[in-house]
Amino acid sequence: MASLLSSRRSGRSSRRQGPDVRLTTTRAEETEPETAPYGPRYGWQLLAIGGALATAVAGWILVAGLTVVGWLAADPGDLGAAMHTGTRLWLLANGTPAELAGVHWSLTPLGMSLVIAFMISRFTRAAVRFADPDDAETARVILGSAGLAAVSYAAIVAAVGLSSGAEIARGIVGAAVLAAVGGLWGAVRGAGVRPTADWPDWARSIPTAVAGAVAVLVLAGIAVLTAGIVFNADRVGSLAGGLGAGVVGGIALWGAQAAFAPNIVIWCASYALGAGFRIGQGSVVAPSDSSLGLLPSIPVLGALPDSGPGSVWNLLWLLSGVAAGAVAAVLVVRRRPAARPDETTLVGGLAAVLAALVFTGLAWTTGGNLGDGRLAGAGPRLLELLVMSCTLLGLSGMISGLLLGVIGLLRRRRTVGQPDRSMEEDDTVAVDVPPGAESDTTRIPVGAKGGSG
Repeated sequence: MASLLSSRRSGRSSRRQGPDVRLTTTRAEETEPETAPYGPRYGWQLLAIGGALATAVAGWILVAGLTVVGWLAADPGDLGAAMHTGTRLWLLANGTPAELAGVHWSLTPLGMSLVIAFMISRFTRAAVRFADPDDAETARVILGSAGLAAVSYAAIVAAVGLSSGAEIARGIVGAAVLAAVGGLWGAVRGAGVRPTADWPDWARSIPTAVAGAVAVLVLAGIAVLTAGIVFNADRVGSLAGGLGAGVVGGIALWGAQAAFAPNIVIWCASYALGAGFRIGQGSVVAPSDSSLGLLPSIPVLGALPDSGPGSVWNLLWLLSGVAAGAVAAVLVVRRRPAARPDETTLVGGLAAVLAALVFTGLAWTTGGNLGDGRLAGAGPRLLELLVMSCTLLGLSGMISGLLLGVIGLLRRRRTVGQPDRSMEEDDTVAVDVPPGAESDTTRIPVGAKGGSG
């Protein structure tokens, strides 16, 4: 009996059902993929311009909304004046001087300015990523996105300033610089470019060292401000309560002070370095001596020290400059562990002085007028700050660099002069001796002089 699985049975069955069915396969020929058009994708220009417009609208809503809340809490019903004041404050955040209640203000709230720069950086970063340029077009897309964002944002600020009757000359420059800095930062990050990649090895860590030293100074400024608020909490509270702003108005008041918080922190850092700052003409706030005149009723100003000679303990704040210089030296020297002490001294001092110059330039942007007359010229004392910061940070960076270089040199000499300790001193090795000796082998300590006979 034939098997059910035999080929004979399956053949008869297939003939009985019909003709054989032959299956054939065809092999698709490989074709060349369509090449994408050369260069970045179109549309990143619109994204950069639209980002500038969106940043302007969002910033205006944030500032104007906070102003409207505070204004309506104090004087309900005058919405048009509140909107106008909010617009002028938004222009002030972009560097345009403002006339507020008959008082000329030119002190830029850097807190809001940093928010604007951050928003623009996010849009330019997205624009560069959307463009997806090749290596040959990366620089053009980076500069193009940042340039379009800066020009567009400055044009928007100029248009709003003209419509509101503000001084637009300074505002255009301030808005362009603000947008260009934020736009370049975001575009470079979006392209994944490292600007220091082609620098010499010893110089690649200098930006990190400068940023670390400036961060130490900023932390010192925060510490000074916190100590002033804690020790003068009663005065700060009485000034806040005397304004009678209420709950809603109090939120708007503290929000406005938060917009100026970076300015105040930099002023306090200048105080920690010994240079101090001014609150208008004829007033000086420094660790050694303070002289205060007529001040506006702003709660945070209640943290200022009393007029008169300062305590000796206030001079301990100068250690912040020493710490900043040491941090700069450590961050720049760690990339050169084999450098000589003279090289580490020079590089450590150079990084610290650069940090001092950067901080002085940053302090320059925080100054301005709180009003006319005695309230004009508020901000750090720049000449004193330049001298004190370069002296403290520079000397500390050089000394720290020298110490790090000497420590590294001693470690290298100890490593070179140290014998090979792969085996302990009490270990022994077996050495063969000629036949006829007292023993076939003898054992001598490692490191002992000996030989076979």
